[in-house]
Amino acid sequence: MSVAVLVVAGVVSGWGTGEAVADPTTAGTLYVNHDGACSDAGTGSASMPFCTVQAAADVVLPGQTVRVEAPDGLPYVESVTLTRSGTEDAPITFTGAAFAPGGSPTLLTPKGSAPALTLKAVHDVRFQSLAIGYPAADAVAVTGSTGVALDRLSFRRPVPSGGGTGTAVTVDGASTDVTVSRNWIPDGYAYGVRAQPGASQVTVTTNVVTTPRRGGIEMAGTSGAAVTSNTVTAPCATGISLDGASSGTVENNVVASVPAKQSDSCPAPTAPLYSVSADSADQVTSDYNAAANGSGTAARPRPEYAWADAPYTTAVSLHDATGQGAHDIDGLNLSYPTAPPEHSVLIDSADAHAPGELTTDVDGAPLVDDPLVADTGTGTTARPDRGAIERQDSITVPGDDMPSPSRGVAPFVTSVRTDDATTGWGKPIATYSVDFGDGSAPVTQAPGAPITHAYTTPGVYAPAVTVTDADGSSSTVRSAAVDVGTTAPPATSLSGALATTADGQVDAGDALFTVPQPANAWEVAYRVLTFGDGDQESLADGPQKIEHQYPAAGSYTATLTQTDLLGRTTTARVTVHAADAFLPVAARYDAERTIPAHGVLKLSAATVHAGSDGVDAARLQIVTSGAKANGTLTVYTDGTTRPGTSTVGFGPGRTVSNEATVKVTPTGAIDLYNSSSGPVTVNVATLGLQSHAQFGRTYHPTTPIRLLDTRSGTGGHTGAVAGGHSLTLTVSGTHGVPAQANAVVLDVVATTTKGSGSLTVSPDGTINSGVSGPYWTTGQTASAQIVVPMASLVDGKVVLRNNSKSSANLVADVVGWYGPTASGSTFQPVSPVRILNTRTGTGGKIAKLGAHATLKLKVTGAHGVPGSGVSAVDLNLTVPSPTGSGYLVAYADGTTRPDVHSADYTSGHPAAGAALVKVGADGEVDLYNAGSTAVDVDTDLLGDYTVDTVG
Repeated sequence: MSVAVLVVAGVVSGWGTGEAVADPTTAGTLYVNHDGACSDAGTGSASMPFCTVQAAADVVLPGQTVRVEAPDGLPYVESVTLTRSGTEDAPITFTGAAFAPGGSPTLLTPKGSAPALTLKAVHDVRFQSLAIGYPAADAVAVTGSTGVALDRLSFRRPVPSGGGTGTAVTVDGASTDVTVSRNWIPDGYAYGVRAQPGASQVTVTTNVVTTPRRGGIEMAGTSGAAVTSNTVTAPCATGISLDGASSGTVENNVVASVPAKQSDSCPAPTAPLYSVSADSADQVTSDYNAAANGSGTAARPRPEYAWADAPYTTAVSLHDATGQGAHDIDGLNLSYPTAPPEHSVLIDSADAHAPGELTTDVDGAPLVDDPLVADTGTGTTARPDRGAIERQDSITVPGDDMPSPSRGVAPFVTSVRTDDATTGWGKPIATYSVDFGDGSAPVTQAPGAPITHAYTTPGVYAPAVTVTDADGSSSTVRSAAVDVGTTAPPATSLSGALATTADGQVDAGDALFTVPQPANAWEVAYRVLTFGDGDQESLADGPQKIEHQYPAAGSYTATLTQTDLLGRTTTARVTVHAADAFLPVAARYDAERTIPAHGVLKLSAATVHAGSDGVDAARLQIVTSGAKANGTLTVYTDGTTRPGTSTVGFGPGRTVSNEATVKVTPTGAIDLYNSSSGPVTVNVATLGLQSHAQFGRTYHPTTPIRLLDTRSGTGGHTGAVAGGHSLTLTVSGTHGVPAQANAVVLDVVATTTKGSGSLTVSPDGTINSGVSGPYWTTGQTASAQIVVPMASLVDGKVVLRNNSKSSANLVADVVGWYGPTASGSTFQPVSPVRILNTRTGTGGKIAKLGAHATLKLKVTGAHGVPGSGVSAVDLNLTVPSPTGSGYLVAYADGTTRPDVHSADYTSGHPAAGAALVKVGADGEVDLYNAGSTAVDVDTDLLGDYTVDTVG
């Protein structure tokens, strides 16, 4: 025998349309649909279906059809038992919803260990077009029943695949006249189909059974069995077996084997492909079967047959010994069940008259004559192939035979060509049928004129073009989609906020974006969110929450671009002011250095504690001493050009202090420049850090509130504080400062001083963590704005210590606080810039600030400061060459001038003072000269505090 070699690879869906079944009238239909409104107490109408399959099984009558629908794709999790019967003329039918590729069939998943479906003592019933979930034991059980048809059931494999338990379809010994046809049974079962002793007239036809653990199709003690046109891959067990004095026929089957090793899940890898026991051999006829047991001259891995308990390795040896299998073939390879390749010996070689032979294959395709293969089987019209899958004519449908145009705004008209499909067998094309996927009836016609259709309702549709040749072979081609859009594209929406902790700390450079579900979400093709810093993210479907950490403080525009199915785009934008949050540092003087005349001192990131994540700036206190000449100290970012600003003004014989915020990026180091002609000693302490990548505190500027004045007794202390003595002042938990404040900003003044000295401000209960300043000489009034870290403060108090040997009156005002609340302001550092110089006209004024005069200074909308949303600015005020004594007051324009000292000056000595100043509603601050002589004023901008961070 000249034998062709069958080498098959690939996967098939395991679901087909099958033979057409007449749909009963609406009156004869019960509906089951658990998606939406349903009731098991109702009548199972289309408008109020049953919720469960069991509810329908309990009331179904002869002649009725139960239509089980699953538009949501979710399974029915229940074990159904049917005890009601039909009649020969009026059977009961259960059917799943029509299957559409890309959709989901109706799935019945068993509950517990019971079968998904039990037919108990019934007759004249049919179950079709259902998917059966994997059970713990048997999947479908037929018990004591007759006239049963199980057709086009698709069984599910377990996930992950187990060692194989239960039987997909089991027929007990009290059942008769049972047909199991066109089912797909995957691996994971011990047996595919099994009839138990006593069963009779069981027909198992046109099924696909893959990798059963103990047996593919087994008839045990079954009389009148017909096992016809099945395809079984059985590497671990016998594919088809009849034993226990069974009788019947075995025809047109294909049983395949691949090498396998014995294991718990593969108990019999050397079992024969076909087996007929000795007590059944005289009552069984076997022919037109195929054994795919390997090809070529190599030794076959296992016997192909066991007949009357004797093994036979080939079809020839079986026939020679028993007379069975006269038309059997072997020498084939089959790795997975699929249609035979062209010219295979399986094509047109089966017995068309075999008991149980159907007119369609497992996928519902017709039995057709392949003109390229010589007919070796029987029959005149139907030319069946062996196995469950029929080779079809190869029909080529060009890609442009799809609805064109495929997208547009509703309503629009599309058309499908019907004149250029071809067939591999040279058969004429009989019909084109187009299902446009929008619920309209398919349009079928002979080849020729295009088929046109109007889409009127917006949506995404999956049209299908089915081309059928003259013999009934067909090919269905589906386009990606037809997109029918609404008149306007879906609108976009984007909002954002900064990341916060439960207690209100904020990561001022970490933005949380919210993208809601767009209107007509089905119409959106894709969405991309660009963050404005070079990064972007493609968004999934549905509402989204996206977090993004910005690499540096600054203003960024985040843009959401939404593209719909028609290519139309819409955008939404928010501006993110990625900024800094404050991290208090316990104040300690970490660096004492002498800077030579016109020299530069570099302090490392480690020295100023600026080496942690995202630190952009440091709040420092700088104390100068031992100066030999008048001069200024300029603090600026290492690696940048020295700005024309000043931080501390000093002179011979005086110790001077001031605070300043300095940018530290990108290296974390800072430089200090001595402008004087002589050396000066500096002592530097870090009071806090500003980071865009750590959770920290926000700033809350306030209108200055007096906490202490020993001259009047405000604050509970009356009279000057003696030298070497201290007083304790309650700060947090009072005067608008919450108990949770982590740092407080104080303006402190020492006046009516009786000797030179200084003031130290410390959190109560701490040691060596105070902030020094101001420093004064005998009779001098001196002031300083001080940030007091209070992270370790437990009682809300600070201690003010007079370090002089003589007494001094002390005054303290709170001008702001840092705390864990997102309602405050975040910091944006800038490179130091002089925004006011009354000597040169910078800032709009080119004359000295007169005695008791006020100057308005615009601080927003320039130098990197936003035009709105600014609550405070970080300034340094310098009086470079005063000719008298006095002080400056900085405050928000449009408010009452407070009685605070922002910078005290004395004749002949340059003076500087830090000022975290609240900004007026017009973006201006006022500078008032409380002295009796006119003075020049320099104002340097170090940064701003902004309320609106995302908007």
